[in-house]
Amino acid sequence: MAAFDYRCPLCKGSLSHTVRDGGEAYSCSTCAQRYPVIAGIADFRVYSDPYIDLESDRNKGLRLVEQAKKVSFEELLKFYYSITPEVPADLAQYYTNHHLAGVTRGAGILRRFLAYGLRAPATGERVIDLGCGTGGFLAAAAAQTGGEVIGVDVAFRWLVVARKRLEELGHKKVQLVCACADYLPFAENFADAIVAENLIEHVRNQRGLFAEIGRVRSAQSRVMARTVNRFAFGPEPHVGVWGVGYLPRHLMNGYVSAIKKIPYEHIHLQSQGELRSYISSSGQDDLAVSGALLSRDDYAHHSPARQIFFKTYSGLVQSRTILSGLATSVGPYLDVVSKPVRVTAPQHERVLVRV
Repeated sequence: MAAFDYRCPLCKGSLSHTVRDGGEAYSCSTCAQRYPVIAGIADFRVYSDPYIDLESDRNKGLRLVEQAKKVSFEELLKFYYSITPEVPADLAQYYTNHHLAGVTRGAGILRRFLAYGLRAPATGERVIDLGCGTGGFLAAAAAQTGGEVIGVDVAFRWLVVARKRLEELGHKKVQLVCACADYLPFAENFADAIVAENLIEHVRNQRGLFAEIGRVRSAQSRVMARTVNRFAFGPEPHVGVWGVGYLPRHLMNGYVSAIKKIPYEHIHLQSQGELRSYISSSGQDDLAVSGALLSRDDYAHHSPARQIFFKTYSGLVQSRTILSGLATSVGPYLDVVSKPVRVTAPQHERVLVRV
């Protein structure tokens, strides 16, 4: 493991690293919390992944560790869904396609920095990917920058899968950290760039998430986050059900459960107004909410019909007409980006960002 100066995610005190008969761990002398290192991945979680308890997640991750010794990344993905029968077959295939396209989408995220007028992550900078999942952006960032790239996810099992991808691609120096995004184990001013792709809607405490992002950012850092628009027109992408975001929150779980037979209580779609409220309370005046800048990197793995939809959306956003605002209000995604926020993408994929 890389020797970062980790901090206690609860009290932010210094941690000591120990290796004893009881195993490898980080301990806080201030609040006496102990955080184990499991299969080489430090587990700083203060609460479990909402879909699975800590012990079950660790056990499932250890099964994946053993399987990863025998199979490829793609085969490991298939194995994951074979031992996760609660995910319906259609969603399992949809999620698998999403994961397999991860590096392509990750390269698109790096290009998006430039399209927003921001410096792309560079050698010598610390880059954190919050909600890194299976590590697509991590692989792309490591290949381009060679810098200090760190992936954070609340799911230990997904970090095991991400490590397999990174190992296959030769990026063994990327650091993987199991932690809650609203309780980060890093010091103040730690990160030069922070990416949070499709994370915000999964966090228990969105206001706490933005507060933590503000705490660990350096003075000149860049932030780029994307989340599903609560009021998007179309099926909710996590579950494939129409109209979820337009319901009062207390009805969403019952509605999705009745149609899809899966729970929805752990997904919290956000609107433009809610995101702006979190930004304001965190004091990060350089962050702004905009319609999402979409390029082919973002949707090439979707069906032809969905590709047409995304391309049409992008065209409406760049139209600079009354339709621009409409496209943002009901478009599929919202971006939270540090300034500058009004730029035009390169000529070959011109999209107006701020609407």
